[in-house]
Amino acid sequence: MPRVPPEDRLNDIADAATGVFGRQGYRRTRMADVASEAGVSSGSVFTYVESKEALLHLVFLRGFGLLSEGLPALPLATPAPGATVELVRQHMRRVSVPKLRAALDDDRPADVRAELRGIVEERHDMIAALWPMLAVIERCAIDLPDLEAYYFGDLRVRYFAQLTRYLEARVRRGYFRSLYDAAVTARFITEAITWFAWKRHEGRDAHLYDEDAVRATVSEFICASLLEGR
Repeated sequence: MPRVPPEDRLNDIADAATGVFGRQGYRRTRMADVASEAGVSSGSVFTYVESKEALLHLVFLRGFGLLSEGLPALPLATPAPGATVELVRQHMRRVSVPKLRAALDDDRPADVRAELRGIVEERHDMIAALWPMLAVIERCAIDLPDLEAYYFGDLRVRYFAQLTRYLEARVRRGYFRSLYDAAVTARFITEAITWFAWKRHEGRDAHLYDEDAVRATVSEFICASLLEGR
């Protein structure tokens, strides 16, 4: 049997760890679980990562495309306290929402339907691209207070607040139909996008839905809900 290059093996372990952390969270994940999913012995995992903390760090390095510059020194060392959360924070800072921010700065859009569709599809595309990392973050946050504080107490709060302000502004100007509660509507929109862009992949029937059809249908449904009959 040909020998697997270290870089390929490291990627295999990172991908396996992504799945296990994303299903089981940080505390319940064992190195043996990751080794089994990667098809390697438990002991050989420590050839590539020094600890479970290093394994989680590797997951984000791999998931955020930061291993493309070459093989790091192995085994990957245990990160300093706070380093993994800072890695997540730095990458998520680059995942911008320019269409939503632009809409917040424009009181009179030329085409509000196109504007709204762009905001919905922007969010959908981000979640569809990053959902394995988001699954790891959400499932591990309960065990890692700093990650919990950043993701649930900061990042998501800011996004919901921005989307709520956008909805309120468009209702005031008469572009959208009146809403019972803009904050609940913002959450509903976000969770609908999240289910189709991410959660359905964790079930058994993801293959039933065409990706392009999902994106277009979610966008059209949300646009129709806010724009029709106003």
